[in-house]
Amino acid sequence: MMLKYFGPAGLPVDGRPVPSLASVIFGQYNPAGRLPITFYPGSYVNEVSMLDMRMRPSDVSPGRTYKFYTGQPVFEFGYGLSYTTFSYHWYNDSNIVSYSIESLLNNKYDKRGVLIELFRVNVTNIGSINGDDVVLAYIQAPQILYDGETPPIKQLFGFERIYLNIGETKQVFFPLNIETLFRIGRDGSKWIHPGEYNILIGNQHMFTIKLNGYSTLWERFK
Repeated sequence: MMLKYFGPAGLPVDGRPVPSLASVIFGQYNPAGRLPITFYPGSYVNEVSMLDMRMRPSDVSPGRTYKFYTGQPVFEFGYGLSYTTFSYHWYNDSNIVSYSIESLLNNKYDKRGVLIELFRVNVTNIGSINGDDVVLAYIQAPQILYDGETPPIKQLFGFERIYLNIGETKQVFFPLNIETLFRIGRDGSKWIHPGEYNILIGNQHMFTIKLNGYSTLWERFK
């Protein structure tokens, strides 16, 4: 256990000294991070066959990863701890927007897709210590069966790490590309389906995109 700076552990990284473990334990330094995986309960090994590699849940499996797991994780994807507290506030004037699938289809897009919306979120440090926050943006598609399959429970489409002093507020921007709205069929083709698509910041519902029209083939797999 390192209780003070000494030797290589005290050398600066990106211009900043490496904090000692003691400074973390006693709250002098506030680390920040998010889990990149899901921690399943111990019973999970008995719920999923080693020979079953399917991601989606079924009669014999609760699913895999944060996108499809239907059970209660020990720690979910994106979980993180901090000595301070952050609040999120939606910046946009409205919390819902509607698009016609036909109008999207008739527009011309480059290979990178097109910017549908630019989401702005105000993040405030309302705690008692300075620190980093990693803001996660998810999209939640309508949970409707298409081509024999349901979409992911939610899907990450953006993240941003920011440093905030006590009481400070910063604005985070999340562009949404039209590719994020696509569903991939069994043959690999890209489809876009009607319904309400929810934007989540962390686990908070912030915005809804409503697509009107009919299920439309966007691009056939070649």
